[in-house]
Amino acid sequence: MNTKELSGQRTVATARAVPAGSNGTPKRLGPELKANILLVDDRPDKLLALEVVLETLGQNLVRAMSGKDALRRLLHQDFAVILLDVSMPGMDGFETASLIRQRLSSEHTPIIFITSIGTTDNHVSRGYSLGAVDYLLTPIVPEVLRSKVSVFVELHKKSELVKLQAEQLRRNEETRHQRELAEVADRLEIETRRNRFFTLAIDLLGIADFDGRLLQLNPAWERVLGFHPDELKNVAGVDLVHPEERSAMADKMEALKQGTTIADFEGRYRHKQGGWRWLQWTATPFPSEKLIYIFARDVTARKNAESQVMLLTKELEQRVADLTVANVELEAFNYSIAHDLRAPLRAMMGFSKALLQDETGNLSATGLDYTRRIAHSAKFMDALLLDMLTYSRLTKAEVSPKMVVLEEPITELLSLLEKETQEAGIKIEVVGPLGPVYAHAPTLKQVLSNLVGNALKFTAPDRSPFLRISTTREAGFVRIWVEDNGIGIAPEHHERIFGLFQRLADAQKYPGTGVGLALVKKGAERMGGRVGVESVPGQGSRFWVELPEKPASSDGT
Repeated sequence: MNTKELSGQRTVATARAVPAGSNGTPKRLGPELKANILLVDDRPDKLLALEVVLETLGQNLVRAMSGKDALRRLLHQDFAVILLDVSMPGMDGFETASLIRQRLSSEHTPIIFITSIGTTDNHVSRGYSLGAVDYLLTPIVPEVLRSKVSVFVELHKKSELVKLQAEQLRRNEETRHQRELAEVADRLEIETRRNRFFTLAIDLLGIADFDGRLLQLNPAWERVLGFHPDELKNVAGVDLVHPEERSAMADKMEALKQGTTIADFEGRYRHKQGGWRWLQWTATPFPSEKLIYIFARDVTARKNAESQVMLLTKELEQRVADLTVANVELEAFNYSIAHDLRAPLRAMMGFSKALLQDETGNLSATGLDYTRRIAHSAKFMDALLLDMLTYSRLTKAEVSPKMVVLEEPITELLSLLEKETQEAGIKIEVVGPLGPVYAHAPTLKQVLSNLVGNALKFTAPDRSPFLRISTTREAGFVRIWVEDNGIGIAPEHHERIFGLFQRLADAQKYPGTGVGLALVKKGAERMGGRVGVESVPGQGSRFWVELPEKPASSDGT
């Protein structure tokens, strides 16, 4: 015989709960429900032998190595039969059986004593006196043991089935009783419908017949519609309905006659003093009594507010459409003006340059000064128009972000500025790795170029200029930092500087058009990001651009 050592039980040791049906009653006891069999012996080899013999029954075999262990098992499980060894140290089988019989839940559990000693009639009689159903002597014949145990297993299953059927009958009877009580309560409700709740309710309560005539109403009807309840009795409800909604009302009445509950139907109802009031009502039919119970609420204020909101929404939509058209026309106009103005500006710069180069000797000091001013102003205006063109293009350009490794555009940008930074003695530090970001490469290069250009421009005269570029990552976004030790910006200007044509510094010391940071803000927004600055006057600035770390998923995350 092939055997193996088991520590606690050979199959599932806990009793399985009986599954319940959809109405809360237990299902019919099926063959899949296993009975628990308790094997009590202080020797593991004997327990294993019993398990091998009984495992073909397909039930839950639960081990207990002592009388105390068996009693603990009985606290948590019910058993179809107990196989109890007589001779055990500490508490023998007879003592264990006596304690088992003292518990209400196990006083009738079948006990089969198994022993190789004590075969005297007195010994056997003691076992039977303790409620044993059998007394087997070793060596045990496997077929006999299986046969005896299977009888008690089947008896246990049938007993459980009887219990389940009794419980189901009890539940069915309880359900029937509750249903009868509910029917009685419904009849009492009908007989006492003019109770305190009906009279004092704030909302409109009423009862109508299947012809739509109002039979019973509470005082709230007079407050809402101006009619005394007595004036409305035996009046067809459809007569109060606005002509435009009578057809829908008739359909609802037909549905109620068919037994359908109507919820949240809204309509206009005539007021005694003229005009209409909006009512939202729910109705439930009782076909056996041919009555309809109505609950209604005055929603006139809400409907008026909704109408006002709809009008305002239409006005807003029209204004948005008008503004959109105006913005498109304005952008086209700005682009055209900026583009067309560059031609005369180039002529101004060309002629002023020719005067300075070819006619210097023929011009007075004042003429030379005027010529230089013309050239400078034309150059500034050209730069301003170029920035306006760039801003306009950025506003209208198609932006298709993709993954960009930040080291590439920053390395390219710094290489273009290498000569300028070396001449100015600017120390540059790039804190890597910068990593990838989801952005539109040309727009990203323009944003970085403006930020780095600002850092190189607004240097402080009393310290060696310094520039640091780094990144941080948080919550799916990459924040690119461009830090300098320049002149800094006062806190009250942190938001203002990202607007068009905003200049805070002395134009003579720090020339510019005031469009650069506006380009940074617009570019970041077009790529799904945002910008900001941390700065204190005299202590430098830390500009940042925050962009997505990866594309947004289809569910918006």
